[in-house]
Amino acid sequence: MELREYINLLMAVIGVLMSLVGFLFWRILHRIEDKLEELHRLAHNCRESLPIRFLGRKEFDGYQSDIDKLWYAVNYHQHDQAGRVTR
Repeated sequence: MELREYINLLMAVIGVLMSLVGFLFWRILHRIEDKLEELHRLAHNCRESLPIRFLGRKEFDGYQSDIDKLWYAVNYHQHDQAGRVTR
């Protein structure tokens, strides 16, 4: 065999391997896309089926003072000798 034939054979093998790598990479991307679509669908269905659990921005702002009071109570409280919370 001549050098040209070896180079042609090597190029053919490299082409087949690159095609295989490209196919496997496409398959991985396709599976990731399917998983992301499923995650989006599940999250969207949860949001539609349980709208009471999700607050809009206006509702959240209305609760901010209550949240601040709660965090203050959690972070700045004391205990008596029996272990009960005193404020």
